[in-house]
Amino acid sequence: SYGMMGSLFRSGSRQTFFSSQVVRYADLYAATHLNLLYYPFSYMFRAPAMLLPHESTVAHEQRFILEAPKLSVSDDFSDQHPPRVRHFERSQSLIPHVRPETPRSVTHNHDEDFSEDENEDKSSTILIKNGDKSD
Repeated sequence: SYGMMGSLFRSGSRQTFFSSQVVRYADLYAATHLNLLYYPFSYMFRAPAMLLPHESTVAHEQRFILEAPKLSVSDDFSDQHPPRVRHFERSQSLIPHVRPETPRSVTHNHDEDFSEDENEDKSSTILIKNGDKSD
């Protein structure tokens, strides 16, 4: 009953999100500006914030609580020593290069596409290829 496009543009009596985006795009990029008269002056031509389908099924405020370890049949109850706690005092100082050092000078320059040294090398190789050797 929806024709060749299926339910891409219509779901019951309401427009789908995709169809409303297509209409908004057509109104913005049409050859005439008369379509914009139908929108209020303060209208924001941007899609409303929506969760993706896989995001709507996840509780983002969920907190994970670790359960206490359960006893098994193989546990030995005769040995009632408390577990030893290991303390690592110098673990941070023993790991080399945990973070890279901050550069103290400029390491790149986005304004220049090439350096002057490259130009001099190219011009000298062109002269040598042409047979003109300047000494």
